[in-house]
Amino acid sequence: MTTEPDALPEALQPVSVPSWLDQVREVLAEPAAVHDGWGHSVAGVPFAAVHHWHAGAVADLIAEAVARHVADAAPHDALRAVHARAAAGEPIAEDVWSAVLEPALREVYRMAYPRLRVHARASSAAASFARSRGWSADEADRYGETYARMNTEVSDRVHAEANAIANAAAYAGAFAAGDAQEYARAWPFAVVRAWIAAYAGPDGTAGPAAEEARVLLRDGLADAVRRATP
Repeated sequence: MTTEPDALPEALQPVSVPSWLDQVREVLAEPAAVHDGWGHSVAGVPFAAVHHWHAGAVADLIAEAVARHVADAAPHDALRAVHARAAAGEPIAEDVWSAVLEPALREVYRMAYPRLRVHARASSAAASFARSRGWSADEADRYGETYARMNTEVSDRVHAEANAIANAAAYAGAFAAGDAQEYARAWPFAVVRAWIAAYAGPDGTAGPAAEEARVLLRDGLADAVRRATP
């Protein structure tokens, strides 16, 4: 016969998940700044605020990123439309969310992928390896460039597809249920960072363009909270 332990070992203790609002605030926060609408606790913010934010500031930011990357706007327009319906109070089934989330997220992660840095590191490492094996400088550089191109293309695709599949499933369930806790368990801070990187381009989450993205998302969130809160 076995008995349950009085307490879980420390390593098995349930992980405390910050609210979605706290996660997003941490990514977007400006030091020592106070913004209208940021003083709310998550308990006082209707879940509709998430949809207002996605249909408004988030969609606007991604539209600009799409224009900069000369990417396909259709998946993002479709996702914006479903968020707008949800913000208006329409129930949206999980399979509908999944169908629009996955292609849109795949493009976000592709735009956010730091391919220039990945390519440069792979090229340098491969060229150094070739030179250590006695290849000439020109041969090593050509090998490094070829390897880096193939490596970056594969890594880019795998990164985008894996993140899109996993996150689409998590967000679809949370959005269909209108469940703030489930949304928090999907760790939305990570996709916010991807939005910023997609908008900022080679600078990733650092630099003036990234800060501009944070301001747009931060102000848009405050507006979404005001719109959704009675």
